Amino acid sequence: MGLPFLLAAVAVGAWLITRTGLAPLLRFRRQAASIGARSLGRRITEANLPSELQELARELNAMLERIDAGYRRLQEFSTELAHELRTPIATLLGRSQVTLSQPRRPEELRDVLEGNIEELERLSRLIADMLFIVQADHGQALACHERVHLHEESNRVAEYLGLVAEEKGVTVNVAGEATIDGDPLLIQRAVTNLLSNAVRHARAHSVVDVSIQQDADGAASLAVSNVGDPIALEQLARLFDRFYRADASRAR
Repeated sequence: MGLPFLLAAVAVGAWLITRTGLAPLLRFRRQAASIGARSLGRRITEANLPSELQELARELNAMLERIDAGYRRLQEFSTELAHELRTPIATLLGRSQVTLSQPRRPEELRDVLEGNIEELERLSRLIADMLFIVQADHGQALACHERVHLHEESNRVAEYLGLVAEEKGVTVNVAGEATIDGDPLLIQRAVTNLLSNAVRHARAHSVVDVSIQQDADGAASLAVSNVGDPIALEQLARLFDRFYRADASRAR
């Protein structure tokens, strides 16, 4: 009886030691298994873990942070895309339904078709922008390098936004000159985004300034400033997040 009892005691002791030693790893596994698509905000607790597992937990938590940020951007992208598509589609549908509700003269039909073409062109630009973003994220955006005059490009964009600025009584002032090598289309996109936001959020009858400079080393800068309502401090950190809008209602 002595030997079997001794063997059993050794087995139980070995099992307890193994279980105690593996407890942190089992706890680590349970926490990792509990994290899914609906709980990406959870993190693995590093406290009371062996040093080897603490390092692994930090790396996994950093990876989860990146995945969570990417998932949030994807959600924002989907929400923004649905919002941007809804407006022109609703306009096209409503205009077409009203037009077909009663007989129309040829000139009235022509006006409706011209308006529909404008909305379809907007949809086409939106889809092109979405495709460009996807290509840029995957390093597939093709860029051509040409000499671009920032003053000339800024004036061209200001002229394009002239009607919007005129409705608000906003004056766009472009000062300075710089010439850079870059993709004209990408530079135009950047200037248009900056200037359109500045005009949209400027106070009525104010001035939007575009200041262009180039130093002796050839480095160029383009700054756009306006007079508008201040941005809340809690929103400043997210200003450059893709599709983020400080106005939660996204009213147009």
